[in-house]
Amino acid sequence: MVPPLPRRRRRGGACVNLASGHTNEGGVMETGQASAAREAMPRWEHLTRGSQRVVRGQGRSLEEAFEQAAVALCALVVDPASVEVREEVELVCEATAPERLLADWLRAIVHKMAARRLCFRCFAVRMDGTRLFGHAFGEPLDRERHPFARDVRGVSLVDTRVSQGADGLWTAECEVEL
Repeated sequence: MVPPLPRRRRRGGACVNLASGHTNEGGVMETGQASAAREAMPRWEHLTRGSQRVVRGQGRSLEEAFEQAAVALCALVVDPASVEVREEVELVCEATAPERLLADWLRAIVHKMAARRLCFRCFAVRMDGTRLFGHAFGEPLDRERHPFARDVRGVSLVDTRVSQGADGLWTAECEVEL
């Protein structure tokens, strides 16, 4: 049985966590905005390491960091702001290490996007020990409305990192193949 997740509603196209009031919109952090971004938690970004693309999510909790890493992954496929919340997909993953759980979570999202031709705007995650219970919110991919659509080929466990900083913020990052 999947435990209850935070209730979500849409506000101006954003998914809002009714428990905390925070939006699940994220964005790319620009240099010099670290303190402003910390106040605007949670957030996501894309990094380049050599020839590899990395998705990074940050949040006040491990769950928020995983939610934001998922938004970053989906933002490689299509602009999340162009996606409407019309469908909800449930995902469950289990792994003994947080890094493996992150990679499995992102792989499950890639699989759902490919198998059902969906794109996602936002996510809700609840963790219980080694299990992740997630919901993805989005709609079927429409090439006219989502013109920047491209495929994510895979998610790598290599260079996957999950950590909590001295400031208490969680970071979840993973390498992806386009």
